[in-house]
Amino acid sequence: MNKKRLKSWAVCFVVISVIIGLNGCASSTGPAASTPRGTQKDTLSAEPITLSFFTNNPDRSVGQGKMEQTLIDEYTKLHPNIQIKVETLSPDYQYQDKIKIDNATDAMPDIIAAWGNTNFLTPLLNNHALAEISIEDLAGDNFIPAAFDGFKSNGKLYGIPRNSDFWILYYNKKIFTDFGLQLPRTEAELLDTIAKLKGKKMIPIAMDGRDAWISGILFDTLVERISGTWETTQNAMNRSGSFKDPAVIAAATTLQKWVKAGAFGDGFLNQDYGSARTLFGQGKAAMFMMGQWEMSMAGDANFSAEVRNNIGAIPIPSLENGKGSASDLPAWFGGGFAVSEKSKYKKEALDFLKWAFRPEGWAKGVWQNGIAFPSQKYDQFLTGNENKVQTDLMTIFDKAKSYSGTLSQDKFMPDSQKMFYDSVQNLEGFKITPEEFVRVIEIAAEQSLKTTQQAK
Repeated sequence: MNKKRLKSWAVCFVVISVIIGLNGCASSTGPAASTPRGTQKDTLSAEPITLSFFTNNPDRSVGQGKMEQTLIDEYTKLHPNIQIKVETLSPDYQYQDKIKIDNATDAMPDIIAAWGNTNFLTPLLNNHALAEISIEDLAGDNFIPAAFDGFKSNGKLYGIPRNSDFWILYYNKKIFTDFGLQLPRTEAELLDTIAKLKGKKMIPIAMDGRDAWISGILFDTLVERISGTWETTQNAMNRSGSFKDPAVIAAATTLQKWVKAGAFGDGFLNQDYGSARTLFGQGKAAMFMMGQWEMSMAGDANFSAEVRNNIGAIPIPSLENGKGSASDLPAWFGGGFAVSEKSKYKKEALDFLKWAFRPEGWAKGVWQNGIAFPSQKYDQFLTGNENKVQTDLMTIFDKAKSYSGTLSQDKFMPDSQKMFYDSVQNLEGFKITPEEFVRVIEIAAEQSLKTTQQAK
């Protein structure tokens, strides 16, 4: 072999060696070694996968529905072989009824919106329908420690919580200013405000009376405002206490008093969530009772600028002679997402959720877009340009002296929960007395405990 040809072979050998070396480095370190989690695109061919995503957020252009869709669109761009097919259904009771059917027929979607409460989770867990999620995999994602509690069973995690939910009154600042009203901090001030608003032909508080869980949250709050502790209803549910407690009868009496005073307007029991929200958004109601997740109203293009720019938030007022205060906050970690244990693509579904809940995902998105309080720490995402609703909600949350945790209605098993819901609506419709209401929910609590024990 001549020297020229030998030199050529030597050059080729060096080039091939370098290429092999580089490939070896890439395969040993992987793209994740130099790229933040979830940001790399799939560059190798992979099996086409379609994940089914079932949610109770039908509007994909605003609020949590928009945040879900934004994350889905981002993820599928980074992973071209994965499609995520979204199906929505609302209101919540229809969505949850569909989940019951899917669970009974072993036809659960790959990813579902879920709630960390007894009546929703227990039937799914009893049927081994939900995949376990590694808590260790979420260790660096800044979740508030207590946020996982509702989604745990026997020390294992079966869902990822999305928000820190709490219950308040939104108000229209312009209406209060125009009518010369002060923000109510006590029940006496609230009843006075209600009377003055009625005199101006204004609905005092827009309320979804058709969905009984709304009234259920108010009921628990009134019990605490009177008794001074969230344990009154909690003990009634675990049967170390009773709904026959005098504070419960007093709370039921107070609820009827508010209804009789016209707090929620006429016909509110036939009014659903959308109608109540629209009344407030159109400036026909001075207040709107709902959770922190409605902070997105301040950016809702369906509301006029006059309404959007004048929304504030206050806590549920204290009650005269009550031991609780407005600083005792009905707050919990309820909603989130879960994965079907029987999913063909369980790993891919779990990977998507883990990616979505990296701190730069859901937490940053919902906060900086004024959508909700995340279940993760969000201090690093404060911009200094938060709107009034956000600042009001931060103040309410930060100044709270106590938090309710899971409310009583979410600890009922499904059948007994219906008894509770029917009775609270009958109470609001004056079809039963406070004493009769207490007798019914006491039976419901006892029945719920027996059902829980039989399911174990």
